[in-house]
Amino acid sequence: MLLSLRGVQKRFGAVAALADVTCDVSGRAVGLLGPNGAGKTTLMRICLGLSRPDAGEVGVLGLDARRDPFAVRARLGYAAEGPDRIPGLSGLESVAYAGELCGLPRRTALLRAHEMLDLVGLDEARARPVEEYSTGMHQRIKIAMALVHDPELLLLDEPTSGLDPGSRDELLDLVVRLRDGDGPAVLLSTHLLHDVERTCDACVIMHQGRVHYSGTLEMLRARSNQPWVVRVDGDPNALWHALANAGYQVGAGARPGELLVMMPEGTTPSVIWNAATQAGARLLHVRRRELSLEEAFMATVGGAA
Repeated sequence: MLLSLRGVQKRFGAVAALADVTCDVSGRAVGLLGPNGAGKTTLMRICLGLSRPDAGEVGVLGLDARRDPFAVRARLGYAAEGPDRIPGLSGLESVAYAGELCGLPRRTALLRAHEMLDLVGLDEARARPVEEYSTGMHQRIKIAMALVHDPELLLLDEPTSGLDPGSRDELLDLVVRLRDGDGPAVLLSTHLLHDVERTCDACVIMHQGRVHYSGTLEMLRARSNQPWVVRVDGDPNALWHALANAGYQVGAGARPGELLVMMPEGTTPSVIWNAATQAGARLLHVRRRELSLEEAFMATVGGAA
């Protein structure tokens, strides 16, 4: 278990940044997904022990983040949002310095720094001053600094923010390599659904300081109404009305004569055949289409989004 949160609350004046957050988080790569202002960064800082919650229990890798924040931080890596850097240092010196701050001996920190720069694809830029790095290189050097002490869980806060498409693809590929390797698990905070869909096997959906879902992407799609693609011979209007009268949400499909029917999980396609018989419609094609992450996200948060 990566995180175990029970009734976590945090206010900043009149604003409730976190409101009774309760969930268990596990997986190799987990997306912390929600719009800006959902409470994602606040939750990360509380898990790191950098901010204390007003109420609730915060378990991180089996440790109590409220009682023992230093032990928690020793097992975590954190890459904050924004182009933070230490002026006057090269990439190698920046990562080695981060290692020394985590308690590594200087020689060990330097050796680890070389390894991490190779991992994130900055081996040829290790001697360059960080002030000369592009935005994408800054994001990767922060990940190298967060990994240098070999953490068990890596927290990434909006790592693709401000990146051009090429740099974004490179960084997401790095997250996938971390997920599929032997290194730390990854908690990826983002408001970009595509980033989560591409890199993660589970997600936590937040909105207005509350958790609306926590679990695998597969379960997220399955818990929402499933779309069925139905194509008929001729005019589909009679079948459309028969299904709508039976209580199902029906929309136009991508092709002429095609309908998109939303049915709850567990509903069998026999209801479509029954409606077609009632409407006198001849079915040509019936198949279930998997929800996109965007559709599942909208179904989960509903009108709140």
